[in-house]
Formats: sequence, C-alpha cells, structure tokens
Amino acid sequence: MTNTMVKKPKVLLFVFLASLILLSNYTLYRTSMFGPVPDGAVLGSLLDLLIIFPLLTYFMIIRKRYSLKYLGIVIFAGFAAAYFIVPQQHLAEYSILPYLLMVSEGAFLLLELYIAYTVIARLPKLLKEYKSLSKQNSFFLFNVKNAVEKHLPGNKTALIFTTEFSLFHYALFSWKKKIHINGGQAFTYHKKTSVNAVNIMLIHAIAIESIGLHYYLHSWNAVVSYLLLFLNLYGILFFIAEIQAIRLTPYLLTDNHLLLQTGFSKSMHLPLSQIKEFKYYVGPEKFSRKEMAELYDARVADFIVEKPAFEILLHEPQELHLIYGLKRKVTRIVLNVDESAAFYSQVKKALESDDSI
Repeated sequence: MTNTMVKKPKVLLFVFLASLILLSNYTLYRTSMFGPVPDGAVLGSLLDLLIIFPLLTYFMIIRKRYSLKYLGIVIFAGFAAAYFIVPQQHLAEYSILPYLLMVSEGAFLLLELYIAYTVIARLPKLLKEYKSLSKQNSFFLFNVKNAVEKHLPGNKTALIFTTEFSLFHYALFSWKKKIHINGGQAFTYHKKTSVNAVNIMLIHAIAIESIGLHYYLHSWNAVVSYLLLFLNLYGILFFIAEIQAIRLTPYLLTDNHLLLQTGFSKSMHLPLSQIKEFKYYVGPEKFSRKEMAELYDARVADFIVEKPAFEILLHEPQELHLIYGLKRKVTRIVLNVDESAAFYSQVKKALESDDSI
C-alpha cells in the first residue's frame, strides 16, 4: 500500500510536467499570445519533445517497472507531437529530423531483433515446456507464461510478446478449442452473468465508431485516421480474446493450489498454503480506492455487477499478473462462481487437507 501511495504522486507529477511541456509549446505556435515565433524557438521545442519528454517518461514511469521497449514508443510519440504542434514551415529548416527518427527507431528495431533471436534460440525448450504443461490442462495463457518465465526469467519484453501472442491465439485460433483438465476441479464463473453481452456490445460500439471516425478523420489527416483504425481493430480483437479466455479458463482447484484467471487480463496462481481465511463475503457492494489497491476483484464485467459471493484473505501479499507483464501485490481476493455451494465445500475440503499435511 505504501508503494502505491508513493507512486501515485509521481505519476501525477509526470502528468503535470508532460502537460506543461505540450501546452507551452502548443501555445507558442498555435496562438498569438507570444506574437511572432522567436529565432531558436523551434530548436528548443525539439529539445523538449525529442529529448526532455522521453527522458522524463523513462525516469518517472518506465525505469524499473516497464520494458525498455516502451521508450521507442515514447520517442515516436515525441516526433508525432513535434509534427502536429510545430508548423511545417518551421520544421522544414530541420530536414535531418526524419533521419533521426529512422536512426532511433532502427536502434530499437535492432533491440527487438536481438530479443527475437533470444526467444527463437530457446524456442525448442519453450515448446517442450509448453507441451508438457498443456497435457495437464488447456489453460493456454498460464502455460505459455509459465514456459516463458522458466526459460526466459526476468525478460519483461518476452512477457509482452506473450500477451500479444495469447491475444491473437484466443481471438483467432481458439474457436474450436474445448476445456480439458487432468487433475483438479474446474468452476465456471460467467454463465450466470451478462459478461459476453457486455463484450459484444463494446465490440459493436468500437466497430460503429471506427467507421464514422475513420471517414471523418481521413479528410483531415490520413495518418491519424489509419492509426485510430488500427487501435480500434486491436480493441475488437482484445474483447474477442476476453470472451474466449473466459470460456476456456474456469477457476481450477487442485490439492495444493487455486488457479484464478479472470478472462484475458488478470490471473493468479495461489498456493493453498497462502490462504489465511476463506469465507462468504459479507461486506459492502462497492470497494474504496484504498481497498482496490490491495484487492484482486476476480468478478467479470456485467451490466449490474453482483456482490461478491466469496472472500479470500491471504497470509502474505501475492502477485496478481496483469497484461503485458505487469504485476501488483494483493492481500485479498473477492470472486463469484456459478456453482457457489460446490465451490465452497470443495475449497474448504482442500484447505483442511492442506492443513493436515
């Protein structure tokens, strides 16, 4: 909780400083507040957007938390900001800019190729490990992630690729897949909810928005319109993957752990020995922001989200795995399942057996 409180002001400070950089440069070129653009102002703006902004993002957001891969995206965003903020007649004086973009992006491409080489070199071991795990169950994301963490430990970029690979697998190649589990008991958590209807509604909304905005933005800027179209298509694939992951990944209870994966975006491998207390939930329907910081809410999206049926308290904070290799620590879990009575009795039985060992 302390770490969360420390990081939040840091993020707010970053948002303030980044907004200040962008707003000051926009005001200089796109308003008449400061009169004619002074000599040398363009060079200062390029310094702000191409050097200061990426360094600010790296030290306040990326460093020690996210993959260095994101710095390439930030540099590209700085170039895009310079392109839209600084008038073209001023940028024309610096014809070297496109080449700088090519060099910087080329450097990150080389980094990506090195990472790809590392993955390919270990691909036989990864495939062997995945096949071994997939014999136990059909939980694709868990099995791929476990294989990557075993043979590429600490490689955050590989975990990002794992998310992308899993997204396309669930969205495009899992329609004929069925659940198979060798050992343990599976409990579905979506059949009594409207989560599929919610996701289908969101897919329709994105599709309609894509058609309208694409034609509107294309008349203004073709690059922006195609970029937005790409992001919307990615969003559609994400929600399709969410639907399929929910269908194919029920909660799994074994003799020594509880495997929880809520759709595509949240998952946890919980040893039963770490469960301090398992009980019916009797608290309020909504959680405060402070509670959410240390809570894994394993319920799926719904038009009217029901009150959690169960609460799990943990002996020690456990890692909750999010998309793109992100993680956070939680001390509580709340969840619903379709067969509440069976789930309660089986978890209690498993906990009693674990205590007796």
